[in-house]
Amino acid sequence: MQGIVGREAAAVEGFKYSKAMINSGITWDAATLTEFLTNPKKAVKGTKMSFRGIKDSDDLANLIAYLEHL
Repeated sequence: MQGIVGREAAAVEGFKYSKAMINSGITWDAATLTEFLTNPKKAVKGTKMSFRGIKDSDDLANLIAYLEHL
């Protein structure tokens, strides 16, 4: 998805976000993406995201680098 870095969380029209994500106040950058993609349920308590997180630090760094260049 293009334009994630710098975008506020829960800002894409037509997607049904959890109240937790809507009220998170997150603006996506390398730090917030790292925290969320490592452990979504810890980063945003109450999120609907059913993703366990990325545990491999190289994979996570590569994904964030990719997102920053989209």
